Amino acid sequence: MNEKIKYSIYALIIAALMVYFFVYAGNKIGVFQKNPYKDLIVTYSQKYSIDPLLVKAVMKRESNLKPNAVSNKGAIGLMQIMPKTAQEIAGQLNVSDYTIERLKEPELNIMFGTYYLSQLIAYYKNNLILALAAYNAGIGNVDSWLLQNPEVAKKISLIPFKETKKHTKSILITYNFDKGAQKLRNLVTLKKP
Repeated sequence: MNEKIKYSIYALIIAALMVYFFVYAGNKIGVFQKNPYKDLIVTYSQKYSIDPLLVKAVMKRESNLKPNAVSNKGAIGLMQIMPKTAQEIAGQLNVSDYTIERLKEPELNIMFGTYYLSQLIAYYKNNLILALAAYNAGIGNVDSWLLQNPEVAKKISLIPFKETKKHTKSILITYNFDKGAQKLRNLVTLKKP
């Protein structure tokens, strides 16, 4: 068989596998899922200077886009905010009509969750591993881990809590996949004359 034909066949097979993986993985983690909260995510992401794709990834992991979600530990809403944390955020944002029941309202939950996430990212100097771990396990735990082993800031595998390790890894995978999908969409979008 001619070498050019042989390499062309290999290239086609690899391209087909890449397309299959992209579509399969995209469906699996929700890249192609319609997001009814897109406008709210964009609004509050801009307000709090955070990548909307990161907010979407957190929301996907936390509640699978279900506004009435309540965790077994009591976290509420799309971004799974603990009532005590929400009370603190309400004070910081001067939301005087805050109630626990309102955490199931998509706009309030996205506003609070995006604000809190932006605060964690700033606190941990843009280290997403630490910020996402703190979103799940709390600042106190993450600060304690850092004191015991500063390498935890670089390696998800060093996070001591199994759930937090899984949580952080899942969000970063979804986030990076969404960023790649966004770049691909930008590349294939035809510009109208």
